[in-house]
Amino acid sequence: MVSQEIVRYFDSDPSLAEVEIVVLGSRNGDIVPVLTTTVSRTQWQENPQISAWTKYYSSYALIRRHDSQPPTQVAAAPSRRSAAPQGAIATRFERQFDAGQLSGRTVQAYADLID
Repeated sequence: MVSQEIVRYFDSDPSLAEVEIVVLGSRNGDIVPVLTTTVSRTQWQENPQISAWTKYYSSYALIRRHDSQPPTQVAAAPSRRSAAPQGAIATRFERQFDAGQLSGRTVQAYADLID
């Protein structure tokens, strides 16, 4: 799904230089970031593999089924980007809100998670 969204964004706006997608998970009221993919148009054209541009969060463990076996590996490859500093997710939400990509209601719903 992330790959399809990246292609959709780049196809819909030829002037778009970079795409950032944050995937949130929800289970029984728990909402946590699962992964963040940030890739430039040039990087995507050179290597359209999600794992190369994605940071996977360990918080997925909070929403996985507790009666299933624990996964042995979260990511197939590490992200090429350095680890995001604290507050980076909040900044990304603000940018997406300012760009009209997120509604105020969505940002408000996740405010406690990103503060």
